[in-house]
Amino acid sequence: MRAMPLALPYFEEAQQGLVRHFGLTQFRPGQAEVISTVLSGRNTVVVMPTGAGKSLCYQLPATLLPGLTLVVSPLIALMKDQVEQLTARGISATFINSSLSDLERAERMRRLRAGEYKLLYVAPERFRSASFVQTLLDVGVDLLAVDEAHCISQWGHDFRPEYAQLGQVRKKLRPPRTVALTATATPEVRADIVRVLLMKEPREFAMGFDRPNLFLGKQEVGGDTDRHEACARLAALGGSGIIYCSTRRAADGIFAELHGRGLKAVLYHAGMDDDARRRAQDTFMSTKDAVAVATNAFGMGIDKSDIRFVAHANIPRAVEAYYQEIGRAGRDGGDARAVLLFNHSDVYTQERLIQGNHPSEAVLADTWGVLQSVEEFERGVHVLAGMVNASEFEVSAALRIFERAGKLERGGRGEGEHGLTLTEKAPAAHPHAADAQRLLKSLLETFPLGRQVTTELTILARRVGLSVDDARHALGLLEKSGVVNVRRPFSGRSIRALARLPFRELGMDLSHVREQERQNLQLLRRMTDYAYADREQRCRRGVVLHYFGQQDVETSCGNCDVCAPAKMPALLSSGGPSASRARTAASSQPVMNYSELASTELRRWRKELSKDLGVAPFIIFNDATLLGLAAALPIDRETFLTVKGTGESRWERFGPKVVEICLMARAAGHEPQAAPMAAPRKPRVRRSLGIN
Repeated sequence: MRAMPLALPYFEEAQQGLVRHFGLTQFRPGQAEVISTVLSGRNTVVVMPTGAGKSLCYQLPATLLPGLTLVVSPLIALMKDQVEQLTARGISATFINSSLSDLERAERMRRLRAGEYKLLYVAPERFRSASFVQTLLDVGVDLLAVDEAHCISQWGHDFRPEYAQLGQVRKKLRPPRTVALTATATPEVRADIVRVLLMKEPREFAMGFDRPNLFLGKQEVGGDTDRHEACARLAALGGSGIIYCSTRRAADGIFAELHGRGLKAVLYHAGMDDDARRRAQDTFMSTKDAVAVATNAFGMGIDKSDIRFVAHANIPRAVEAYYQEIGRAGRDGGDARAVLLFNHSDVYTQERLIQGNHPSEAVLADTWGVLQSVEEFERGVHVLAGMVNASEFEVSAALRIFERAGKLERGGRGEGEHGLTLTEKAPAAHPHAADAQRLLKSLLETFPLGRQVTTELTILARRVGLSVDDARHALGLLEKSGVVNVRRPFSGRSIRALARLPFRELGMDLSHVREQERQNLQLLRRMTDYAYADREQRCRRGVVLHYFGQQDVETSCGNCDVCAPAKMPALLSSGGPSASRARTAASSQPVMNYSELASTELRRWRKELSKDLGVAPFIIFNDATLLGLAAALPIDRETFLTVKGTGESRWERFGPKVVEICLMARAAGHEPQAAPMAAPRKPRVRRSLGIN
């Protein structure tokens, strides 16, 4: 047993509970101190990295305290996993959330009032129910645990407005002790947690940010071809891994590449149905050397100790998110890698995602206008997006803003009524499946041919003695054979405006939306600084630890691509970053003939833009590319793209201004020169298009 450095109150009691309830013999670093503080009745803020055992810091006190421990968690899947684990250990726990039926929710509320639970998990939205809050007041809460507490802070990488209300909830419930826990929080986020939760002089624990067994590296990539090759080579090194992608499309592409190479890959993203995601997660957890290709929807609650690598195919939106995700590697203490595949165009993609998540006033006004034109909108967000000429992403964000402001409500995902039309094939059909035969017989006895009738699937299932799932499957078989035409119920959520007013009369204050957008862009810039650490020869581990407020940081860690470049595996057939830079230097020829006027104006414009964006000038265009533009003086997309260091994303973002400057130089009598270094671009473009 590890000797305790100090005599901790309640330590013996906690140690006995650890053995009795969890079958463990000793605490992980920091756990005993936190648990002792919680049992002492002190409010506590805990920052522990992923895999360090945060959950035990409230689960163990819950078993020792006489009353109820209320756990606020943002993820339904995580609640379910933790409740199952606790129940398996004989600890009475449950959750109440939107996944339950009305009857299930009522039964759990009854048992809650009867004092049958030690732990209750809820999402922050649950506190909107006045009757639920009153039940908690009647029962009493001994410990309030706020998990994923960084969601409280607008400076957190996953801010949720519902979390911002927890201070008022805590004030109303008055629990004797509160513990707020997160895996990643900078000093400013920790200060926000304390402020929002209305804590007075809480004890703070921030520990274990450093993961010495985790190699931190970056591989620069030119496009999807490089990205796919790097992921495949990393997966081929052996061991389980996770490859995070910023979009479903990117995840689909990398999964197809790995699957085509015979690697044991699974796909996971929010566009898949619940069963497919569950199967993917189960396969990943149970298969040796499995690789999960996923969006950031994957990973919460994943506790697979032998993950040997985590790769990010695209730059994450914040250092906190990145460090939390790479923390899933090497939990067994063995060597593991975290590799960021980096192309600066991905930064622009993330910027667009951030801007889309904070829609303009015009998108909000147009969305509201459509909702005013109908009593209830039941055609889906994708149709609504088309009607307002905006992305589905932007419109979804607009709906969330209206919903949080109490201006609209969305219905549950309705089962609704199916529309069925028996075709002329029906009387003579003889389905092979017995369930389909039974269903067809019932339909023929009940409904006329050629005329659409509506009915609920539950009624059909009950009539023929099948489960709802079996009835759905049988109906699908009949539909495929042309026996019946099926119009399924609206599967999304209905949307209804709660006020009949023009948008300008709603009194919407959007200042917080714009401020959150600004903060998210700032978090992205900090992540970009991490990506460029090698350019400034700064230790990557040092950058991360400084970011989280750790002061005593070594200048060299010996386990990142800056401090130990030899440990960085070659992930591209053309070699690693250093080889790429060497080839570039060897092939680069200085630009001798260029427009001095264009060069001066381009530099002036780049300097002003870099200040506005808060980035280094070379991130917009490096000096060599700027001279290349001053030589080629492009006035169209094709000429612009012949200059080394440009690209489609830069054309979309900066092309108009560059063309404006080049037109001015041409008007002054300057002649364009042959674009330098154009030839090396052609093979890369052809490969990325799949042309041989």
